[in-house]
Amino acid sequence: PLIEFRGDCVVTDLIFDEDGSGGGVDKMVIGAKVLDKQRNEQCHMYATHGVVLASGGLGGIYQHSTNPLGFNALGSSVGLALRLEDRLSSSSLLNSNSNSNNNGIMYNGIVSDLEYVQFHPTSLYLPNEARFLLTEALRGEGAILRDASGRAFARDYHPNGELAPRDIVARAVFMESQKSSSGGGGDNNVHNAYLDISHRDSEWLKDRFPSIHAHLKSRTNPMDFTQEKIPVIPAAHYTCGGVTTDLNGCVIASNGEWYGNLYAAGEAARTGLHGGNRLASTSLLEGLVYGASVGEMVAGVVSDGTDDRALENRERVMETMHQARYAIEQRLALEQSTDSSTTAVAVDEGVRKEATAILTNLKSIMWDNVGVVRTPSKLALAVSELSAMRDEADRLWNNSGGGGGAGWEVVALRDAAYSGLAVAESALANRVSGGAHYVVLEESESENSSGSSNNGGGSKSDSDEEEPLHAVI
Repeated sequence: PLIEFRGDCVVTDLIFDEDGSGGGVDKMVIGAKVLDKQRNEQCHMYATHGVVLASGGLGGIYQHSTNPLGFNALGSSVGLALRLEDRLSSSSLLNSNSNSNNNGIMYNGIVSDLEYVQFHPTSLYLPNEARFLLTEALRGEGAILRDASGRAFARDYHPNGELAPRDIVARAVFMESQKSSSGGGGDNNVHNAYLDISHRDSEWLKDRFPSIHAHLKSRTNPMDFTQEKIPVIPAAHYTCGGVTTDLNGCVIASNGEWYGNLYAAGEAARTGLHGGNRLASTSLLEGLVYGASVGEMVAGVVSDGTDDRALENRERVMETMHQARYAIEQRLALEQSTDSSTTAVAVDEGVRKEATAILTNLKSIMWDNVGVVRTPSKLALAVSELSAMRDEADRLWNNSGGGGGAGWEVVALRDAAYSGLAVAESALANRVSGGAHYVVLEESESENSSGSSNNGGGSKSDSDEEEPLHAVI
């Protein structure tokens, strides 16, 4: 009875206490602006207990992604957080006197570690079809990566071959797939990276991997992975960074101070647990632990502990809730007095098509320039193009009046443009490869480098064994 579920809706912006009517908290979030996708109607939803950003990651802003199509994994939480901070900065509510919170932990922004986007090495590559994840368990059971000629190539990149760390296998598959279209000796029309497990028993494979078998058989042109090699491509899979939080899931501003009433959990959050890479078991535990922590915070049950920090957190949260309640009451009274009710608005079909076309182009830019293997020059190009796309997304949104008239396609583009630009800027600023972030310095930069940029900060496997990859590049 205390939960109201609204389907087919998307959040367009966060609402904060602009005039400080709640008193005491400068950066207090009190709700969200919500667009009904079917009715094209925007309304304000308020939250005394807090707003939780939990929209998942941003893998959907890439041309190849394991995330489902549609308004999904477009970095909405990142976009909402960045736009919130932009508005707070312009309203002078955000000061920059400090870059650490009360626990002494250093932060580099309301979002952080966004360059660490993990790519799954093997998604099903079939033109004009959504990418389908081919589990790493296939390689664990003996599947071999081969090129179009049937040559096994994984050991060219690492002694452990197909069982090397995920980021290395993803780069190997990416580099081999690029050969067919970059003068590597192959036919430009022939894909050059495949997964082959046809040497294992057919019936055993069908029992071991029933979902893969069913998916391939359900196609208009069925495929049998027990008898033939399957075309694969890396695909954006998981966002290691995200909206910066503390150990309780509270969102942290660029100056290190807490945002009142704003939390993040799941893939949307940057908790710091993943570092430069991500393990599935770690992300599952992170979601459970931090999700529970955020749940306790918004319920006002901060901790069963009696130490000073737990008591301080509880007191802070309860006071923020009290202030949020007062600010919301003031806001509702103002809306009633000014008759700010919303009505459904017709969407301009031309704007919808324009937004969809720009988003398609954005995904290509992210894949080509901010993908598996990065260079400073391509990242700089991406930053320039994505900055223009963000401005165009804002223009489309503002021209519609910032409401239902824009359509959800513009909302999707706006989120993707903000999050994509943030990823590109983070990647460009970090010249040190590590885990999911792999940057190859151009010759001029390499000469001035100590040599640590190509393999420092990553997993133990980011070492001299990867030299063949450098040679290919």
